Amino acid sequence: MKSGSRPQRGIKKEAKPRILDHKALLSPMSVQAEGQDLPFLGNPRAVVTVCHCANTSPQNLFSTLEQLGVNGIAFQQCVFGTIISLGYSIDVDTIPDAPSSTLVAVVDVIQNAPKA
Repeated sequence: MKSGSRPQRGIKKEAKPRILDHKALLSPMSVQAEGQDLPFLGNPRAVVTVCHCANTSPQNLFSTLEQLGVNGIAFQQCVFGTIISLGYSIDVDTIPDAPSSTLVAVVDVIQNAPKA
């Protein structure tokens, strides 16, 4: 050991963030999950869906697709597919996909998707 150097104790490796796949994230919110049989998609599910499809957090709900660098068509398809997989229905063309669309505007539209 060199003089003046101390042994390094208690250094912890950085924990890797746990990544959930989309299906695991949304499974508790499906109409098949106990207690989730609601007549409309609702705001919490809409926020989770939109944020997942835009690959962002709820802090960016007032950002546009363009600001987030999100492809509108791919985003629209992701949102549509998620809503259908959760047991709700919506017309794909009602989901905003313009570069100027904010995530909160998408949430406002899809939260009223009725149960299929």
